[in-house]
Amino acid sequence: MIIVNLMGGLGNQMFQYATAKHLSLLLGTELKIDISGFRKNTRNQEHTYQLGHFNIQASLATCTDLPYFRTRKRRHARFISDLRKWAFHRRERTSGTNFYEETGGSRFKPEVLELGDNTYLLGHFNSYKYFDPIGKKLSLEYVPKERLSDEGAKTEKLIEKTESIGIHFRRGDFVHDPGVRKGIDGIITDAYFRNALARVLEKTGDPHVFVFSNDIAWIKEHHSFPCDVTFVDFNPPQRGYEDLWLMSRCKHNITAGGSTFSWWAGYLNTNKDKIVVRTKDVNNDPLYNHPSDYFPPEWVVVPS
Repeated sequence: MIIVNLMGGLGNQMFQYATAKHLSLLLGTELKIDISGFRKNTRNQEHTYQLGHFNIQASLATCTDLPYFRTRKRRHARFISDLRKWAFHRRERTSGTNFYEETGGSRFKPEVLELGDNTYLLGHFNSYKYFDPIGKKLSLEYVPKERLSDEGAKTEKLIEKTESIGIHFRRGDFVHDPGVRKGIDGIITDAYFRNALARVLEKTGDPHVFVFSNDIAWIKEHHSFPCDVTFVDFNPPQRGYEDLWLMSRCKHNITAGGSTFSWWAGYLNTNKDKIVVRTKDVNNDPLYNHPSDYFPPEWVVVPS
């Protein structure tokens, strides 16, 4: 059995699941997801568990699967400590039982795919290299289980019949959290979005831009678009999975740098002629700036 801890926003949840899914398939073993401490592990409390709205093929880990089950009173550090102790004692009794915690930043670590059965995974695993061989399988699972909202269904039809360009402006913590802002300052800029849109417009005829953001009002005030534009503003944060799905249905995508949310929209885009635009760097911190591990090589780089 492989158990993966889920935390963060939907994009991060998808990276974590995808990595664990690939490992479980390599081992021919069962996969379970642990959401027992989701709120404790997730720094941005606006983020909610949304992976379950997709057609994922894994069950939830229960307290019988987790010898040291986190209660609401336990802090994240205490839970990790308990898991380490559990793994140590289990190794004494049962060979091949492991606790793997991702360390050393976000670079791709090939040893993850060499782990054995009965492993608990804790980390973000933000590299396509962990799961690219099963990309087509993941695209079948990362489909909404429920029907889209009426507005969503209407927007999807418009996306399908136009030369649609999905552009994601992430604000929120990118703007208001000093720690997050320090990491992306100079990478996610207004100039980047202008350059990205200009690059896609060079290659498309009769384009229609679909804007996705957690601050649509700010985008309307500070950005203009030289073509038809639709602001996708009808989904609350709890239905972010619908926005991600709609972004992935666009013909082309402009991603928001290190945002895993729009990363997945570009990755799941099935248009054989798609243009996916990305920033040159991921983060100002060298520990988390590994663009060749994070971005697929065919994505287009534009300056910020």
